Amino acid sequence: MNQKTNWVQNPTKTQLIISLMVYLNSVVIMFAAMTNFFQEPIDLKVNMVLLFLNIAVTFTMIKVVRNYFKNLKKQ
Repeated sequence: MNQKTNWVQNPTKTQLIISLMVYLNSVVIMFAAMTNFFQEPIDLKVNMVLLFLNIAVTFTMIKVVRNYFKNLKKQ
């Protein structure tokens, strides 16, 4: 059976590099917004949604990187 896989399950090297670049840029921008561009500490009560978004995106990127290396090992 031929199942379609998405870029999270079977990422190529190009997709991995692009997603890592976008991830790093977005995390820096979100932390800059959460800390008022690094002028004050993070207020977790105000920025709870951004904090959970950062955590979810980090877990997704860990999954992408793990799947890339797992698929690289199989080949």
